[in-house]
Amino acid sequence: EAVWKIEVEDFPAFVVVDDKGNDFFTDPAPADAGPVPVMIGARPHT
Repeated sequence: EAVWKIEVEDFPAFVVVDDKGNDFFTDPAPADAGPVPVMIGARPHT
């Protein structure tokens, strides 16, 4: 599996794919997999 960090117009975003190039967020998950955690929000100021 791989996780790519990208910047989209000052908005942090992650693209998650498996070793075969399948998109984690668009490919259907098994019915018993449960909810997929996704966080969307502003970048924390440090």
